[in-house]
Amino acid sequence: MIKKASTRDRILDAATASFWKQGYHAVSVDVICAAAGVQKGSFYHAFPSKADLLLTALVRVRDADRSEIERIYATDEPIMDKFHKHMEWFGAAQRRLKAKYGFVPGTFNMVLDINVPASVLETVRAGHATHLQLVEDTISEILVAKESRPYCKWLASIIDSLIHGLMIDSRLKNSLSGFDTFPESVFALIGIGEAPVAAYSDVTAISTVVS
Repeated sequence: MIKKASTRDRILDAATASFWKQGYHAVSVDVICAAAGVQKGSFYHAFPSKADLLLTALVRVRDADRSEIERIYATDEPIMDKFHKHMEWFGAAQRRLKAKYGFVPGTFNMVLDINVPASVLETVRAGHATHLQLVEDTISEILVAKESRPYCKWLASIIDSLIHGLMIDSRLKNSLSGFDTFPESVFALIGIGEAPVAAYSDVTAISTVVS
């Protein structure tokens, strides 16, 4: 027997989908309640405010993503294989989300706008810093004794910018094609292997979005 979702989970699911599609400020409590099929009183019984709901949704998405990436690195595979799967994960995750929501959503950070609570911004910054450190540490392990740590930090920041640029570009175009050659492009950037021909135009487009 399938367990019925709790009122809190229904609100959280509806809000996550609505925020991702329209942005935080564009979605009212009334819209969330209608999408979740609950009364406004039930909303405020589950969440003190829309801002509290946003933080809860953000943490849930972040923790789910982090758990998937941690599972990649928990294997006994060579570090380069793990890193390749890590870079592949971004496209795979967006494909799952597109199948679920009907559009390419990008990162959940894209739902944010100005005037969001400080607690939300702190959570975003902390999550971003953790992922950036993972990328830097992984590159350092791959290039051990070959490149300096500052260089690995610089490479990690470039890859991070490319990821975010690709997410923005993919959301704007509602297309996943940019992810097809992304892992190989990253490996070419750090000096391992050659980038596929199609990747050069993709990276140029991404860089234009980021800059």
